[in-house]
Amino acid sequence: TQLHGADRSADLAHAARVPMDGPAETVQNRQVNGQSNYTRAAPIWHAEAGHPPRMHMLIAALDYKQTGRPLSCTVAARAVEELARQCGVQLLMPLYNEECTRDAVLRAARQMASKCGEEDVFVFYFAGHGTAAEDPGADSNSFVLVDKNGQVSASTLLSGDELLSEVFQVLPQHTRVLLLTDTAFHDVLLDLNLGSAVDRQVLSITGTQDQNCPEEDRGTIFTHTLLLAIDKLSKVGRDNYSVGMMFNAALHENDLVFSSKQDLTIQSAPGFSPDAMAWPLVPPLGYQAPLSRCAGPGGIRSDSARGVLSAALLPHVRQEALNLPVSIEEYVGLVMGQSLFKYKPCRACNAGLTAANACALQ
Repeated sequence: TQLHGADRSADLAHAARVPMDGPAETVQNRQVNGQSNYTRAAPIWHAEAGHPPRMHMLIAALDYKQTGRPLSCTVAARAVEELARQCGVQLLMPLYNEECTRDAVLRAARQMASKCGEEDVFVFYFAGHGTAAEDPGADSNSFVLVDKNGQVSASTLLSGDELLSEVFQVLPQHTRVLLLTDTAFHDVLLDLNLGSAVDRQVLSITGTQDQNCPEEDRGTIFTHTLLLAIDKLSKVGRDNYSVGMMFNAALHENDLVFSSKQDLTIQSAPGFSPDAMAWPLVPPLGYQAPLSRCAGPGGIRSDSARGVLSAALLPHVRQEALNLPVSIEEYVGLVMGQSLFKYKPCRACNAGLTAANACALQ
């Protein structure tokens, strides 16, 4: 069922944390509100509607093999692509390596954003290098892209401000936007203090490396924390939850499995907050993250990890922390953040398989 404009505005009203002309709220390595204060659920819940919301997703990932600073991002990015297909993303555009030229990424972002409707969700995922702005007066950092030969230069840099401006010029006002960035850089590449993010439902989550550590290939830790969090939330029966709960779950996996070797930052558009948007990428029951699939009683099985996990990732994984049993009640309380109420019902509740005031999974 399509929601009316008043319902869309309610998502913003629930989320009001700062004045609309105030700064974007940024939180790093700390829990946020994991409640579900949104009126529009993930698109999967509207699949039977006459005009269901659609998900539009652009993936850009680079390994920089033709440069002196190679990474191993595309292996994890293909796992994100696999997740997107399982989640029923209707319009999916993956760009890898030499496909990620500055012009190609800008063109794809604009084209996909222009096809979004008011009720749709636009997701942008990037994995690769970032860099400080070339211009000392610039407001944002830049994505490091490549030319058609895989080489990097000043002309292949794309500032975060320019990417957001390109998207917001054509994106409907009420389209939900989720920005995911996994970078070996020490700072965020997208800044929602950009004026056109005001009055929009936009959230950005970024995984960065500590600025006091040398920049190195760690196998896209942030991406795997997201995939593990989705996996575990599914296992405990959560499939209708906020981006805030997802961020808290990712923080937990980052600490448990990766000893917090990557900094996780979430930024909300002015006047918006993580509890006011439903996490859109909800896979079918039984989803397993790549690390979960490859882990056995003796640790990660090399035969199953080949081509699924990068060699650069494995030294950072606490293998004994994978596939541990979890207390559903304690885990849900943990990822809720500061509160233990107002989470959305699970599939069993929606199907009428539980009592109105109880959940069989807890």
